[in-house]
Amino acid sequence: MLIFPGIQEDKNEEESASFYFTQKEIKALPKNLRSKFENQKNISYREETGVYEIRKQIDGVSYFGSSKNRDEAVRRFLQDVRNGGKPAKGKSAPAPAVTEIPKISPPFNDVASQWLELRKPIIKATTYEHYESVFRANVFPAYNGRKIDELKQSDCQELINRYIEQEKYRTADKIYQALKAIFEFALGEELIERSPMRFIKPPQYEEQNGVALTLDEERELLRRIGASKCDEVIKHALIFLLYTGIRRSELASARIIDGCVEVRNAKTRKGFKEKTRFIPITPMLAARLPGFNLDELRAVRPDALTQAMKRLMPEHHLHELRHTFITRCQECGVPREVVSVWAGHAADNTQTSIVYTHFSREFMKEQAQKVDYNI
Repeated sequence: MLIFPGIQEDKNEEESASFYFTQKEIKALPKNLRSKFENQKNISYREETGVYEIRKQIDGVSYFGSSKNRDEAVRRFLQDVRNGGKPAKGKSAPAPAVTEIPKISPPFNDVASQWLELRKPIIKATTYEHYESVFRANVFPAYNGRKIDELKQSDCQELINRYIEQEKYRTADKIYQALKAIFEFALGEELIERSPMRFIKPPQYEEQNGVALTLDEERELLRRIGASKCDEVIKHALIFLLYTGIRRSELASARIIDGCVEVRNAKTRKGFKEKTRFIPITPMLAARLPGFNLDELRAVRPDALTQAMKRLMPEHHLHELRHTFITRCQECGVPREVVSVWAGHAADNTQTSIVYTHFSREFMKEQAQKVDYNI
């Protein structure tokens, strides 16, 4: 339904109230008819029936639209114009050529929001939140009030360049991917004729994967955790991540079953069978586990852990606890394939690793006993 705010009203008529078409409504008409509606009261409101009526006879053709809703009456009238109207009574005028009524281009932000909502049922909640945060923080403010068909290649490139110049390469790449998807969606919906992103290349940058803490850094982290005034549950959660290698988003699903930590894999795509994995409790975790309340750990917000790690070790980030666990396991002699299973990674791309490698629970527990070092 078309929305046409700001219609001017004149209630001095004796028979009924009359209204002018707005400039936006006039622009929605074919060019050859616009002059017929300028500065004229074309909309009548019948108080006795509560109906808005629009009647116009032009060159032997009658156009009509009515409704109890003013905007709907306008929409129906425009649709009648689009369909060519009807010959006026007593006249046999040839049917006029149907002129395509130009589409009113929607705002870019509305199209982006629509694309995101259509993606919501088929992507994970965390992925949806990630897209939403990129739009809210980086994209929506840049294009607020702009129509989707107004944006050109230079508008898109300038936004991406803004973050490249700030050396925020990863953010620039996220914006590139988001814009590319939105304009492809708009193209499919016939809102635009071509995408302004088609000649823009993705930003080039080297992915920063993080590094494991050294033994000295691990000792210092534990010392800082012990001396910190932050909540005890936060402290325990950080240590739990350090000695299990699970992702922060997997903590909420953690259970202890038969000497192992069981978690749901955070990388399972929506629509695929949910995968769980088991990480045997190593001596490093076993020494600290009795003081932990797992129900409380599961309730910790992931952002709270990220912020705590940033305060304690500004030179490292939370995900590097995962790198540290994987590195220590291999340094202690656990086979790479076993560590990959604990981490939820594919060991390699061979058919043997993908299909035939299934380590027994007892074997993995035996391997976990190797992860015992002085700290």
